[in-house]
Amino acid sequence: MSKKFNISDAVRSVQIGSCIIRMPKIRGSLGSVFISKSQSSGIEYVYKFNHPAMALKNSVVARILNDHCIPVPQINMHMQTGQCFEQYKIIPGKTLYECIGDGISNDEIDSIYAEILELFHKMSQIDWRLVEKMKYSRTHDVAKVNISDVNNQFFGNICSRTVQLMNIGTKSDRGLYHCGITPKNIIIGKDGHVAALIDMDEVAIADKNYAFGMMAAKYYQLRGQINNLIGQYELISGQSLNSGKIRAISNLTNFGKHMLWYMANRRNKTK
Repeated sequence: MSKKFNISDAVRSVQIGSCIIRMPKIRGSLGSVFISKSQSSGIEYVYKFNHPAMALKNSVVARILNDHCIPVPQINMHMQTGQCFEQYKIIPGKTLYECIGDGISNDEIDSIYAEILELFHKMSQIDWRLVEKMKYSRTHDVAKVNISDVNNQFFGNICSRTVQLMNIGTKSDRGLYHCGITPKNIIIGKDGHVAALIDMDEVAIADKNYAFGMMAAKYYQLRGQINNLIGQYELISGQSLNSGKIRAISNLTNFGKHMLWYMANRRNKTK
């Protein structure tokens, strides 16, 4: 995907009147997300440039998750000047990442993750076959294209194969999960509760233990213990988890993300 985005034409094609365009406070590696604010109405929209097939998948899974009372953006897909972009109304609030930076307590973090576990359980009840035939419906395909865009195709292929291996499990554990539930993708409303999960790229068919391990990886960095998270989910859901697999995936994920960060930093320094 091109790293040069014509945001002005994109905004003009779907919003009437003058708009102020800015980058979000927390930017992705590609810099493909923008925010526009209408000067007349004050309404803000998020614009995310994406691969057409990915944007289509994202709009479909967003509707499915909302239908199951899982709060996510309501995505509209558009094409303009050969580029595809998603558009949705901005969700009021701050990311959990920002809230942690503001100094929220560990008890508040645990309370937020208790809400996340409820949402995760709702995901386990979705019929994943609804998106089975869509491109980028499998989590290893999502990993391949996103990591290839940020780094290179060789590394994308390696990561895709690794994710595919980590997803090996029983058919009963397969589901439609958000595999990127991190503080940067959790929006907290003014009331202190979870207002939405964002980044629909990460919603795909995956093994339950893999998806949980991806979530637990960041929780481990925040709280240093994931056994309580596993036990709490099993109590909420009545479902058993493979704690050994979750811990292994959590450790591997944190190592892999550190390597991606290191490579991106090194590449930026050589430019």
